[in-house]
Amino acid sequence: MSAREGDFNEDDMENASPLKRWLSFLLSLAVTAAFIWGICPALREASAPIKQMADFVDETGIETGAFYYTDVEIVGHADLGARSTIEYPPRGPAPVKE
Repeated sequence: MSAREGDFNEDDMENASPLKRWLSFLLSLAVTAAFIWGICPALREASAPIKQMADFVDETGIETGAFYYTDVEIVGHADLGARSTIEYPPRGPAPVKE
């Protein structure tokens, strides 16, 4: 199968000049930095639910880097709640027999 013009080919970077490689690398860093320090904070301020959750995390001092570890008390409670919901799903009211 032949590659169409404009498609990525792994040989392109191997044969590219060092300048092109550095420019590609720096461009990818700039896009990542713009996302982390530009788009994400703007999204936090633009969305009320996201802002509310982020403010709660800030106020309670939750270490988001340790979010998946159960040594963070609030995560332990959330884990217990999630497991209980999966093991004992709500079924709603029983059907009425006539």
